[in-house]
Amino acid sequence: MNVVGWFASGVVPLAVLGTFVLALFVMALAPRPIKLRVRGALLLALLYGVFEAIANALPSGAPERGDLESIALVCAALAFARLVFVVLFDITIERAGKNPINQLRRDVIQSSVYLIAAAAALRAQHIPVTSLLATGTVITAIVGLALQETLGNLAAGAAIQIDKPVGVGDWIQLDKGDAIGRVVSTSWRSVTIQTDDRALFVIPNSQFSKTPFFNRSRPGGATRRSIYVTVGYDVPPTHVHEAMLEACADSGDVLKDPHPSVLTWSYGDNGIQYWLRFFIADFARRDYAQSDVGTRVWYHLRRRKIEPAIPVRHTVLENYDKEARAERDAEIVADRRAAIDAVDFLHLLSPVSRDILARGGHRRLFAKGETILREGDTGREFYIVRRGRVAIRAGKRELKELGAGEFFGEMAMLTGSVRHATVIAVQETEVFEVGEALFKDVLKTEPHIAQEISRIVGERQAELEARLTGIGSATPEQKLGMGDQILGKIKELFGLD
Repeated sequence: MNVVGWFASGVVPLAVLGTFVLALFVMALAPRPIKLRVRGALLLALLYGVFEAIANALPSGAPERGDLESIALVCAALAFARLVFVVLFDITIERAGKNPINQLRRDVIQSSVYLIAAAAALRAQHIPVTSLLATGTVITAIVGLALQETLGNLAAGAAIQIDKPVGVGDWIQLDKGDAIGRVVSTSWRSVTIQTDDRALFVIPNSQFSKTPFFNRSRPGGATRRSIYVTVGYDVPPTHVHEAMLEACADSGDVLKDPHPSVLTWSYGDNGIQYWLRFFIADFARRDYAQSDVGTRVWYHLRRRKIEPAIPVRHTVLENYDKEARAERDAEIVADRRAAIDAVDFLHLLSPVSRDILARGGHRRLFAKGETILREGDTGREFYIVRRGRVAIRAGKRELKELGAGEFFGEMAMLTGSVRHATVIAVQETEVFEVGEALFKDVLKTEPHIAQEISRIVGERQAELEARLTGIGSATPEQKLGMGDQILGKIKELFGLD
């Protein structure tokens, strides 16, 4: 039976009833967005019943009866078409993992389905569709002139969907103006972007198609960011390059590929300008990423004692009191000395040796999230936490946190072993650093304390290894054996007899 015959036969009420029942079933199981779309099919099925009931109540020869039956049949066809479209496109295709159809293409397909269903229903009532089209020619011309701008937006919207220069979720920047935002919808009439300040910027399709723009999410999604720093002529450029690249190493936003790079960019009156370039994957985090990397650059330059250049016009001469400066230096040494005195194995040194360490060590400042030590590295520095907190991690497991007065890195300094854990600043953290060369000079003046140092450090290391292996507590023999191992490595590393 063809479509016309189907509509003209008596199965229409049964088909409408089936459509109504199926729509109720879909609404009971489907998520809320699909329920809202199915309601249209229910409403059209109900309208069919209303118009059919009114038509049956009229006398058989009444002229209005045929019109009502035609309207009822069109409602039935549209209800069936609506339900089929929802089940096919919204449930079957999207549930199968296919990409959802954009709104413009969806509307075109849906409208075509409705037109075909309505035409079949009218033909079943022996109403020629061609006559309706001929009658509507004049009306179409009038409507076309009145809606010229709207139709222009429609045509431009169709071109946008065909060329696909943007998609929902893309970040775009208009060539004219400062509008930057994420595309949240593309419709028949306009493209809507949401700016950083959460405002919606609606651009008519006809205007959008004529406006140049940058798509920051394509082709691969990576976006380059830049930071410029000016440093004095007395600092070798390679030192600045290393510090700025290290600042990018631990940032979670910076991509490894394409890798960051630094260029020695220009020479000015007050110094050399350096250009740090790095890429991020998420354009939405561009401001946060730039702030994070810029903060890390400051800390890395500071630890290397590299000061940003000061413009000549801002240069001032500082007259200071030598006595006040000496008093301030004495306070710094006293603070460092207090940190050294709190370390059990350093407390064995003479006061003179501890003063040497206090004057020869270095203050290091780390930002939150920066890596101080990395597992597997071969550094020979020992650190005392002055303020802040650090996390000790082995692989992906966090072992513990250390606060002010606690220390780490002593095994690498004393034995020359590689770092067995990664140390990361939990918050802004200041540490006091003692290097291997400085400690070697001190230990050579007091070689007799090497055995006591190895005993203290060996007992602590044996206890740590026992906890990590699940034994619980180290035996005296294990502590003694660990102390002897450390003593042998100290003598070999520092050249002691």
